[in-house]
Amino acid sequence: MTAGAASPRWQDFLRTREVEVPPPAAAALFMRCFRHPAPDYPRHFVLEYFPSGVGSDAAEAQIVAYTHQMAFGEVYLGGGMCVDERAYRRFPKWLFQAVRDEGGLATLVSKGSIAQLGESPACFGHVGEPRARQADIRTGFVDTGHPHLMVFWRRDVDAPEQRRLIEKVAAFGPF
Repeated sequence: MTAGAASPRWQDFLRTREVEVPPPAAAALFMRCFRHPAPDYPRHFVLEYFPSGVGSDAAEAQIVAYTHQMAFGEVYLGGGMCVDERAYRRFPKWLFQAVRDEGGLATLVSKGSIAQLGESPACFGHVGEPRARQADIRTGFVDTGHPHLMVFWRRDVDAPEQRRLIEKVAAFGPF
């Protein structure tokens, strides 16, 4: 790096984007984590690592995380979050530290996917695994009072509407 040059930022090397269908690497990652195929309905999000920086040759992109967001009325049900832990070993030391400071790859793909959900007031998660719960907390999810059901409020929603949405999703059951 030259004198006076800006320090690299994680955003210059990692990008969350929506894909129509999970690419083979994302499908394989999902299969490895959950032992069944990725959902075959929208919406799919991948977190890609570009060793030479975002904007470089797209063929260079490596999928390091995946998550799914399913529309459910006016809200989304997030699930299937999975991370390729091996990716951390491929990162330069500074990037590893920057990603860790942001909460990890699961937090980055979660935040990145939620940011792309349009006008939806909330995203829900059904979380039982402790590491996934911690990633969701780092993302900004909060407990709902129902076992394993968490919510990320994307905008101000009054208390009666919050209760209505929480009960609607709770009645749907695990997702």
